[in-house]
Amino acid sequence: MMKTRAQRRAMKRKADTVAGILASSCYDFHGGGTVAVTHPVAIAALRRAFALVLRSGGKPVAVPLSEAEAEAFPRYRADRVPGGVTWLAAGLDPEERATYALQSAGSTDRAEAHEVARMLALARLAFTAATPGFPITETRGTA
Repeated sequence: MMKTRAQRRAMKRKADTVAGILASSCYDFHGGGTVAVTHPVAIAALRRAFALVLRSGGKPVAVPLSEAEAEAFPRYRADRVPGGVTWLAAGLDPEERATYALQSAGSTDRAEAHEVARMLALARLAFTAATPGFPITETRGTA
């Protein structure tokens, strides 16, 4: 959705405040269930990424994460690449809900690992953001 100049300015002006709210409301949908992102280090990384998204007028961004930041995400250990690098991609879906994706990659060429992780994180973000509604887990029991 195209934003007017006034809307883009408002997003930039309120980026830090709104990014904090968005970051503290995130869930990890990877795998068979949802887990709230509650670790302060993960929330700080999300806040930083969402602030960049808002300052860019809603365009997706990708930022590298330190090992400590990556490990603060609930399901990171399941997808971890030992000795690899991790990138966080953040953006808005068509209904303007904040979403993110993590991706790790490893290579003997560190620059190549960074580029692969960045590109895959953005691709995962695009897939997640293009899915209508929130991801839904398998049903349990009967209603």
